Amino acid sequence: MNIIRHFDLELADLKRSLVSMGNMVERTLSIAVDAIISPTVEAREQCRVLEDQLDTLENAIEDRCHHIIALQQPMAGELRLVIAAMRITSDLEQIGDLAESLAKRAAFIARNKGATNPPQIETLGRLVLGMNRHAMEAFITGNLSLASGVITDEDQSDDLTKECYEGIQNLMRSDPDRIREYTHLLRAASLLEHIGDIAVSIADETVYLHKGTIVRHHHHEQP
Repeated sequence: MNIIRHFDLELADLKRSLVSMGNMVERTLSIAVDAIISPTVEAREQCRVLEDQLDTLENAIEDRCHHIIALQQPMAGELRLVIAAMRITSDLEQIGDLAESLAKRAAFIARNKGATNPPQIETLGRLVLGMNRHAMEAFITGNLSLASGVITDEDQSDDLTKECYEGIQNLMRSDPDRIREYTHLLRAASLLEHIGDIAVSIADETVYLHKGTIVRHHHHEQP
């Protein structure tokens, strides 16, 4: 097998590993979002187990990237792929951490007095799930229009988060006996917003990979 062919196979294997990690993150996040919409205790352990697996996968992908850079000395587009892969792997692991924290909030609410969700919580959760899914799909397929859509969704995510805060604060005032539960719900809304921000970061990496343009913090330059 010639050197170029071997390098191509290594890059293809790297992409497959990213797809596997992305699918695992989507599963973890889906469990956590469902749990905060309809609080359950079980979701916390499910997310914890998946998060442990994500940590292992992150380390394996990072090691592979270091191996490729050290031994293959990739140039131009290939180097951008490896650099973007390392950044996205870190982003995905962070989403897994945040999803686990989201499940912990849901478990607390489920174990105690419960809480009434403002309707925007479910809308925000479903939006963030979609942003994460589309960001990974854009990265793997090179679909810049899909990446652009994720970046655009950030404004809606921010607006929904503010509406969640307002709704939860109103519920706190009307139902002070559940103040602890609503505090956890406030934190859940913040976690969802943060996850959406990370999805945007992954979309930014897609633009960087395929255009060589850094648009992070400069979304007016998006495709």
